[in-house]
Amino acid sequence: MIPRQLEPEVMDTRAEAMDYNAMDHGAVNQAFAAEVLTLVTARQTSDDQPPITLLDLGTGTALIPIAVCQQHSGIRVVATDLAVEMLKIAADNLLQAGLGQVISLERADAKQLACADHSFEGVISNSLIHHIPEPVSVFREMVRVVKPGGFVFLRDLLRPDSLTELEHLVELYAGQATPRQRQLFHDSLHAALTLSEVRALLKTCGLPPDAARITSDRHWTVSLILPDTL
Repeated sequence: MIPRQLEPEVMDTRAEAMDYNAMDHGAVNQAFAAEVLTLVTARQTSDDQPPITLLDLGTGTALIPIAVCQQHSGIRVVATDLAVEMLKIAADNLLQAGLGQVISLERADAKQLACADHSFEGVISNSLIHHIPEPVSVFREMVRVVKPGGFVFLRDLLRPDSLTELEHLVELYAGQATPRQRQLFHDSLHAALTLSEVRALLKTCGLPPDAARITSDRHWTVSLILPDTL
């Protein structure tokens, strides 16, 4: 197993934000949105209940909350990121999608949120954890801000076993990308966690380790509905 090699926690140059936004995440984002919508539907008890409010940590350029809200009118999302340049492009994406009334953008540190306890019906995050040197703080914050009976759904890259496998994944999924985009993907894979590391984090936070599973050749996923009483 190759050791974890950290990358910068915040991608906050204009070039990085533009490159990230331009990468083809369409299929992955739609799959993520579909699973979030399944969790939302399970939580809804009637057609006339108030909108469900979700917190998206590390939203980047807000492509995932846009994909979620385009498919469900009963969701409101607070989309957060620590990178100002990402949020600037996210604002443009929201304007283009016409979703500025249902998705709000906030600059926030996922390791130390300003949100009150039990503020959201669900917390979601895609490709944030590999940026965090000590991810346990983010896991604890997720559990803190979600309501009893709410859900946590996060997905991130899976660190390959070898440099050979890492290079294979870069060629397979970013072979036609720009050199900068290829390097971003390479560095993200090298900074990612293994399944055993994710399960250890869950156990530390008092959560069932088997809530984490490998869901593709390059992703792990945590899908968890919390008890009605925390």
